Amino acid sequence: MARLKPEFARGKRERTCHLFPLPSPGTIPTSLRAYCGRRIAPGQAELIDDARSAPCVTCMLLAPPDTRGNYPLPDLAP
Repeated sequence: MARLKPEFARGKRERTCHLFPLPSPGTIPTSLRAYCGRRIAPGQAELIDDARSAPCVTCMLLAPPDTRGNYPLPDLAP
């Protein structure tokens, strides 16, 4: 999960958290493409290790579950 760094965003709407498939090992892509289609160039993103920021709803809907059967966001039920 990553989002644009503040200096590259044109407001809070562009600071939503996106989900990205991991690039192949040993490769350095020219940009990362989120499940929603949003592209972020190297150096423009900051990694997010929790779900405190607003998620991209499209990414949440399109991201597949991981190989362990987990889903992109943790279960937030009490």
